[in-house]
Amino acid sequence: IILSTAMLSSEPIILYKNCSIYGHPVADRIFVQDGKVLSVGNGDEAKPDSVVDLQGGFVYPGFTDAHIHLAGLGASLEQLNLVGTESPEAILKILDEYNRKGQSWIQGRGWDQNDWTHQQFPNKQMLDSIVDDVPVFLRRIDGHAAWVNSKALKIAGITKETPDPKGGRILKNKNGNPSGILIDNAVNLISQHIPKDKVDDKKRHILKAQEFLHRLGITSVHEPGVGFSVVTALRQLRDEGFLTVRVYAMLDDNRELVKLFLEDGPEGDDVLQFKSVKIYFDGALGSRGAALLEPYSDDSGNMGLLLTSPDSVMKKVQELNAAGFQANIHCIGDRANRTALDIFEAYGNPRMRNRIEHAQIIQPDDIPRFSRLGVIPSMQPTHCTSDMPWAERRLGAKRLKGAYAWQSLIRAGSMIPAGSDAPVEHPDPLAGIYAAVTRQDQSGNPHQGWAPEERMTMPQAISAFTEWPAFASFQENSLGKISSGYFADFTVLSKPLESLSGEEILKTNVMFTVVNGNIVYQQQQQGKLDD
Repeated sequence: IILSTAMLSSEPIILYKNCSIYGHPVADRIFVQDGKVLSVGNGDEAKPDSVVDLQGGFVYPGFTDAHIHLAGLGASLEQLNLVGTESPEAILKILDEYNRKGQSWIQGRGWDQNDWTHQQFPNKQMLDSIVDDVPVFLRRIDGHAAWVNSKALKIAGITKETPDPKGGRILKNKNGNPSGILIDNAVNLISQHIPKDKVDDKKRHILKAQEFLHRLGITSVHEPGVGFSVVTALRQLRDEGFLTVRVYAMLDDNRELVKLFLEDGPEGDDVLQFKSVKIYFDGALGSRGAALLEPYSDDSGNMGLLLTSPDSVMKKVQELNAAGFQANIHCIGDRANRTALDIFEAYGNPRMRNRIEHAQIIQPDDIPRFSRLGVIPSMQPTHCTSDMPWAERRLGAKRLKGAYAWQSLIRAGSMIPAGSDAPVEHPDPLAGIYAAVTRQDQSGNPHQGWAPEERMTMPQAISAFTEWPAFASFQENSLGKISSGYFADFTVLSKPLESLSGEEILKTNVMFTVVNGNIVYQQQQQGKLDD
């Protein structure tokens, strides 16, 4: 039936051949027509109009990043890259060498005091010593804290008398003056003064990110928290034919924006969908803003922050689910996760496949509740391997039992759509798969993996970047598999993941990336991408 339909169509048939295909052990070719898989096999099932030689590559369903800030990633490529800096002095050197001609603000992202020898937060005086005439705004790697200079504080009017905003904290020195570090909602006191990107800026950022992601084998993304300008930019790029990565966009929890969508209902096509809303509930673990049931082990007076009141989240979940929108709640600490599960149990609609984004620290008794309530834990494997050197200091040994508990969640019946949270982490899905199956850093430490009982199997890790994100975005009948009628989205690798272990995964190359039957990236030379 498929082939007779194909013969009636005027669309050309493309044959992708000379390959091994995941899930089809005896097949070596894929026939594609009109952006979808026509058939998978090892014979001449149809007469092709064109042939693509995949050079012996190993074909997987197109990789999806289930939690990535697409526009934010593109913007980060234009700002100071502070990822991996080993001290405040290294950042000051980067800042000193930066050409700031014409810049009204200097922005950067990626510092992490946990990577430094002295793990205290830095201060404004350090930045002032290099730049005192232009405001400097440097986001921490998780986006939940910012380091600013005195000029930025002055523009925002932040003084020793400025109170902490709800859900945020202004760190102050012994004299009561602001130190230059702002946590969670306090970051907005500064960021609201930075000139806003225009729609054309957002479009440029998205296109930069898209090209970068295709080189990594990514064909689809779930973008959490898009505002008015990104919504407009995505729509325009789609309408202009420039959007070649599929985007499942979660609306920002902005009352005016959400109200517009609630009036018309969910919106979407094969390329771009708006069917969900991202709600921030707590902060991040690295900046001690994640909401915990008991105080931080290394900060006995601090249990973290709830950025939104439980009553407000409850009302939003009810309203969104009733209007046909998925509710996706950012929860990192065990208190935030438990409270969100309580809200979903009392007020959520399981048919809406509501999600908890991150689900990093879960009280073990709450792990089975995810599957029972139909709540999807959307997690990022490289968060675990980035956090493991210091997570026990934050949490203590006992709470680690529910930290990044992938295998426990899977055994309890959950599927885990995986992502990177880029630009918080590098968006390479092979790095994510490596982290998922090893729970080691890229040097192979610790030897057996950190809490090795929570490692994913390789088939689970592949599903986490293919089938499970498709289900989490209501696209399981069109994405996540290489099968007749599914979109022809493929990631072609130089090695078969199923037979690899450890660093071999990281040395695997992306040979081709195919979206909708079209090649959007082809490796030009040997060697793993360094960026």
